Amino acid sequence: MIAAVMCSILFVSAQEGRNRTYRVSLGNVQYTHHDEKMSAGEVVGKVIAGAITGQTSVQVTKYEEDVRSAIIKGLSGSYRFRYDDGLSSLDHVVDEGDIVVDALITNIQANSSSRSWKDKDDKTHVETWYTGVAEAALSIKDAKTGEVIANQGVRGQGSTNSMFSTGDQAIRDAIGRLSSNISAWLNRYRPLQANILEGAGSKKDKQKEVYIDLGSSEGAFVGLLMGVYGVKIVAGREARTQIGRLRIEAVEGVDISRCKVVSGGKEIKAAIENGEKLSVLSID
Repeated sequence: MIAAVMCSILFVSAQEGRNRTYRVSLGNVQYTHHDEKMSAGEVVGKVIAGAITGQTSVQVTKYEEDVRSAIIKGLSGSYRFRYDDGLSSLDHVVDEGDIVVDALITNIQANSSSRSWKDKDDKTHVETWYTGVAEAALSIKDAKTGEVIANQGVRGQGSTNSMFSTGDQAIRDAIGRLSSNISAWLNRYRPLQANILEGAGSKKDKQKEVYIDLGSSEGAFVGLLMGVYGVKIVAGREARTQIGRLRIEAVEGVDISRCKVVSGGKEIKAAIENGEKLSVLSID
């Protein structure tokens, strides 16, 4: 699902105001099925039909406001963006890089699949599984100029497999995943950036730990995963190749953290010893 969120939108610019925070706001929100609300009887009819066919699919319009709240939560949950509802009025925007997101909610759906079986006493049992889906199309605009930066589809899916579970649980799970995926997209759009200061521990030809110049003042936290990239200049542009991954083990100051090398220890150690240029970016 994360891959669906990230497809086609790697627009991270090079080293602009390292780790500064930006403002993000939710603009217009529409739901394509807003006027298609079903009566209780119609929903029951769907469920009865599902008992016959084994499949039920219902557009659940009552969760429209929950999805809107989840979108706001997703916009608020990223490393370098701060939600600001006032940005939807563009009159006083002065900072480049602030964004406004318009959202079209395209799908809030509850699906069920059922199967029936008989026990040794010839008693019929029915087992039902539920899947919830929440989808939105986001239009991302520069808050200062109004220019559309990108259009992005985001999807959240939840499922249940317990005989005591409900479609409501599956939908709420899907809405929560939608929120997480929006945060993940923003984190990819503007990742936290750092540099390796020096190696902190090695074994034979592999680097085990390193220090980076990212600390509490720029949002570092224990458990944050970061990719290590070799950097070279191609036609005046920076080209990055990932050579390993780090995980912050301890935040030891406002501008320093100690990291465990999760992968690529050999490549990282060789690059440090050879004085090669390395870039460190947060990853989800």
